[in-house]
Amino acid sequence: MKKRHKLGLASASIALGFGGIQAKPAQAATVGAVDIYAAASLNGSLQAVEDLYKLSNPGATFTNTFGASGTLVNKILTGSDTANIDIFFPVSEAPLDTLQSNGKLVAGTRQDVLGNTLAVIEPTNGTVPISKPQDLLTLTRQVAIGDPAVVPAGQFAQQLFRNSGIYDQIQPKLVFGTDVRDVLTKVSSLTNDSIDAGVVYRTDALTQPNLVKIAYEPPTNLYSPIVYGSAVLAQSQNLNAARDFNSFLGSPQAFSVFQSFGFSKPVPEPLTIGGTIAAGIFGAAMKRKAAKAKAKAAVN
Repeated sequence: MKKRHKLGLASASIALGFGGIQAKPAQAATVGAVDIYAAASLNGSLQAVEDLYKLSNPGATFTNTFGASGTLVNKILTGSDTANIDIFFPVSEAPLDTLQSNGKLVAGTRQDVLGNTLAVIEPTNGTVPISKPQDLLTLTRQVAIGDPAVVPAGQFAQQLFRNSGIYDQIQPKLVFGTDVRDVLTKVSSLTNDSIDAGVVYRTDALTQPNLVKIAYEPPTNLYSPIVYGSAVLAQSQNLNAARDFNSFLGSPQAFSVFQSFGFSKPVPEPLTIGGTIAAGIFGAAMKRKAAKAKAKAAVN
């Protein structure tokens, strides 16, 4: 859901709490509205970065739309409700690879911004011990992950299962969420009546300590590096402001805020013959979406 961001006390205190950290001086070109499509797992941290930016750019305003990276990139490819979107900030290289190959990005604005890791979570009232991926097979109820077709977190979870040797056995237990925050809600002790565990990003688990707990953090060599990248979209109607804020996203000042939410420096995804490992099914799905979008444009 698209929401106009309002300065919140929590995010403001985080931004102001960094003392000497200052956004760069305001410039007339940066004043204006910037609309952002961002991964659901950035909800909260992105607003705090925007608050810090606005301390030195008081004329800047932001509209954020958070969701599954695959769902958002599909909207951009098809032109569905994206006329005013200036910046795309997804998880995984595949969404940006797809947009770049379709000429949807402003050259020179793409950057790797953040890193993350996976966490296996339980409801706070959960009592099932989980100390390795194989323990998920002993659960009597379901395991929630993001839908791998559109949610990179779900694809990373599938990599974890495959590399742990439990991929086939765990498939009957899986239930899919529309994005990583939906998975968090499904596992929550307030809403859960059929799910024993879930796989989310560590930063998401940290946002709801009263509802979920981290049961196990898998070794990072069991899945591809989790990278968040950003870029300015070629369709941007506020190019100067979008460029400036996108640059700020990659700054040390912004990283200090993201780091306070549990994010890390990005680790480049390793390359394979077919591209990045994390692309996988997700990347193939994006290519199909791109082909459909081109066909639709030709008809219209």
